[in-house]
Amino acid sequence: MKSRFLHALLGVLMLTGASVGTVFAQSTADLSISAESVNFSKNTFLEGNPVRIYATIQNLSSKDLLGTVQFYDESAGKQIGSDQTVSVFANKTDDVFIDWTPYVAGAHSITVSIDPWNNNGDDPSNNTVKKTVTVLKDTDYDGITDSEDPDDDNDGVSDEEDAFPLNSKEWIDTDGDRIGDNEDPDDDNDSHLDTEDAFPFNPLEWSDFDKDGTGDNEDNDDDNDKLDDESETKMQTDPLKPDTDEDGVIDGEDAFPLDKNEARDYDKDMIGDNTDTDDDNDGILDEYDSNDNNKGPTIVVDGNTKFAFLNREISLDASPSFDEDGSIQDIQWVVGEEAQAGPNFNYMVGTKGNIDVRIVIIDNAGEIRETTFNIKVLDIDFYLSGAMIWIIIILAIIIFLKYSSRA
Repeated sequence: MKSRFLHALLGVLMLTGASVGTVFAQSTADLSISAESVNFSKNTFLEGNPVRIYATIQNLSSKDLLGTVQFYDESAGKQIGSDQTVSVFANKTDDVFIDWTPYVAGAHSITVSIDPWNNNGDDPSNNTVKKTVTVLKDTDYDGITDSEDPDDDNDGVSDEEDAFPLNSKEWIDTDGDRIGDNEDPDDDNDSHLDTEDAFPFNPLEWSDFDKDGTGDNEDNDDDNDKLDDESETKMQTDPLKPDTDEDGVIDGEDAFPLDKNEARDYDKDMIGDNTDTDDDNDGILDEYDSNDNNKGPTIVVDGNTKFAFLNREISLDASPSFDEDGSIQDIQWVVGEEAQAGPNFNYMVGTKGNIDVRIVIIDNAGEIRETTFNIKVLDIDFYLSGAMIWIIIILAIIIFLKYSSRA
């Protein structure tokens, strides 16, 4: 009886042991990951450059297991890609990977975690691996670190000349206000918006009234009317209005810029040509003047124009003649039917009585001036003969009287 009890007890213990062994076998279902099983496709990490992360998952149990692998960028606070499913045969490994593109330079903590589908007996201490990598600065994502890249933002302007070497949209800051010219509404900070500023990069200029390329502050003739602004202020004309009296003549060419009825004063006598009856002040009224804007030549003759002697030559010179507002083009001398050209006149007098010598001068404007000299002809030989006779008579009388007194 006692031996039967012992046999029965032994059978129960054996059955219990088999059950315990089955439970133990089930508790060893474990998926694991180690630091050595997480690798990167690159050793150098740059901003904007993709990196592939590889992870090898090991099944430490004697049966096939399923699980999910997740990749996290702890520094960015977000998961990398989506969950990756693994199917690992008993005592085997399975590989997964994910692509990661870092966009922020600095240290990044990359975490790889396994979430077994069957947690029964899994060891959570080997389910997570964390690795820290350093991402180097590469602003323009061109694969060259900023420390070696001569143009970090790849905007075509070298960093040495770029006011914003890390901003591809900006490179100049004219006014130094740390707002790039492309974004800055007032590049030169002169309180005039660029859209209304004729010189958006010059803080000293913003207006160019006459559009001559010189700013009004520097330009001494803002309205380009040939009068400087200071003179216009004294004359009381408008320095920003080229034709103050609106008579169609700009102020600098208007003899009367404040009188819309007058613009010219040819002879500068302070009487406008519209009012002046002798515009060129040549002594000929405009109504009789062939050209009232041309004074005509002035005749000046050297030589005796009053008397001449019979059988002697007349010599006259018109070289001193002049044209005040132009030049003399032609000089003609006329005596009867005879004419001579040129400033010098030489004429042999062969007849008694008076002769008329006419001089005609034409200026470069075609205006004619002429004068006629009435020259009295004297027979000097007759007078000389008479004088000789009288001298002889007088000498004879003197001699007669002298000898008579002695007698």
